[in-house]
Formats: sequence, C-alpha cells, structure tokens
Amino acid sequence: MDDDVEDWKQVIDVLTLLKRGWPSPEWTWDERFTMLASSFAKPKEMEARASAAHALPYAWDSKSISTAPAGLQTIAERTGGLRKGQMLMAGKASGIVLIGLWWPWGNGENITLRIGLGEHGATEDPFPAVRTLFGLKL
Repeated sequence: MDDDVEDWKQVIDVLTLLKRGWPSPEWTWDERFTMLASSFAKPKEMEARASAAHALPYAWDSKSISTAPAGLQTIAERTGGLRKGQMLMAGKASGIVLIGLWWPWGNGENITLRIGLGEHGATEDPFPAVRTLFGLKL
C-alpha cells in the first residue's frame, strides 16, 4: 500500500472513532479556517470531549498555550488566540497532525469544535475521504 494512502487511512480511522461518539450528527464546512465544524449543547460537553479525545488527545487553553509546540502556538495566534474557555486541541495520525479548535459560544449554552488537518487545515480542503466521512459535499 502506498505510504500516502496509509497515512490517510489512519486519519480516517481516528476521525471515524471521533464521529461515532460525537453528540451531534451535523457537520459543516468552515471556510474561514478551512476546517470541519460541529456544534452541540453544553450538557453534551463530557460526551463530546470523550469523543474528541480519540483524534485530539492533547489540549491547551489560554493559560497553557505557551507550553504547546511552536507550530500549534502559531495556529492559535492565526485563529485569533485563545480566550477563556477555548482550547486548541491536537493529535497525530501517522505523520499528519490533527488540529481542533474548541470554542464555547458567548451565550455559554453551545460549543463548536472545528477540526483541521495540519497543513491541509491551513491551505486546502482536506482529502476528499475526510469530507465524505463527515457528510460534506465535495
């Protein structure tokens, strides 16, 4: 099997685990950050965190972001920094870095998770299989 295909298979595998336990069936495409996005109600936060941990086991908030790898700190800065309650999450599948932005809404009743794929999250659409997995049109 081609190494690139194997890398993407591992990405699909961990994202499938995340999606399987995710509390909301709806995923959208966030053009602003070139990321997948899904929102859920605050009472589902523990369920969502457990699901997200399959692909994004590491997390930093506004107080700990200075301990994150430099590339992740740059992503936090490029997306507006981290405010109270927000987190930058990360994981790795094969050689591909997975990035999550955990952002509670101002009303405190909802939270959105955005997911990007390393350099793909910053510059181009993710591999088509990722968009298909989350039910997004190509």
